[in-house]
Amino acid sequence: MAEPKTYSERLGAISEEQFAAALARLDLGAFVSAAPTTSGLFGQNVFLTSAKGEFVLRGAPHWVRGPTDSAYRPQDRWQFTKEGYFVDALHEKTNTPVPWPYLRDEASDIFGWPYAIMPRMPGDCFSDRSILKALPEEDRAGVAQALGAMLVEMQTLTSPFAGDLDVDTIELTPYPGGGTRRVVDEMTKIAAESAALMDADHAWMARIARDALAAPTPANTYRHVDYKLNNLTVLKDESGWRVSGLFDFHEASFGDGALDLVRQACAYLDTQPPLARVFIDAYRARAPRREDLDALMPLYVVNDRLKIWDYFKRPGAPPLLPKDETFREWAGRYHDAVLSLVG
Repeated sequence: MAEPKTYSERLGAISEEQFAAALARLDLGAFVSAAPTTSGLFGQNVFLTSAKGEFVLRGAPHWVRGPTDSAYRPQDRWQFTKEGYFVDALHEKTNTPVPWPYLRDEASDIFGWPYAIMPRMPGDCFSDRSILKALPEEDRAGVAQALGAMLVEMQTLTSPFAGDLDVDTIELTPYPGGGTRRVVDEMTKIAAESAALMDADHAWMARIARDALAAPTPANTYRHVDYKLNNLTVLKDESGWRVSGLFDFHEASFGDGALDLVRQACAYLDTQPPLARVFIDAYRARAPRREDLDALMPLYVVNDRLKIWDYFKRPGAPPLLPKDETFREWAGRYHDAVLSLVG
């Protein structure tokens, strides 16, 4: 067989013998070929072709760094167990197209880390920029409608409480204080550690947090938390565009599903502003009517935008954010736009 090949910096060099061993262990057929994926921030995925079909191998799980940890834990089971949990639940209880079965091997003897293998989903995966060149305007609008409709279908998966799989017990565990408190605490923690915020930014976020915490507790549904074009596939058939695959469940949890409107809506505001309304209108036409979004959506928008701001304000990050604006000035445009669309 060929010499080991590096498919990403994270995964390192992998031989065809290793791929063949993993496929054989999970009874997925003889190895035919492997290829790097075209998207994915963390470089965890490789496309595999076997005698039984097309698959995605996902390796090198995100590690957990505890108080005494300074390095990667090769036996970490949390990420892939969590992803498998949500894939199974969505497959069994909704019509969401997910990569099922999501097969996991917790041993590290083949690659040096645990891995998962799942079916490769049909259709095309676009980024917010690539879709502008790949599809005409009418089709881009059809994709936006499909994204809004699929969000409603995903949220038919519900939970009696807001929560996530705990990193220690790897069991679904309620958030202390509930889902809204969790989003507030996350925002507060990022803000406290960021050096790129002004006093007025902190005061603005504190007011938004108070309003959200005073709102009624929303229903707890499935939340992808990173719902965007890069994390799904779409295809067009005789009935129009539809989401044909959803993946990357690393951030998934239960809480207020309206949070999942934010990331893709903001991406549309950056690249195709009219489609932000198409996307949100498609969602709202199918979702239960709500009166609490005026209080909760500001929190969801600011929480999401703060993650982007903090990342690109770190030393060495690409200079993609305006230098002469405060966080409130920059994020405020998204805040106002999204609130006008859901109001």
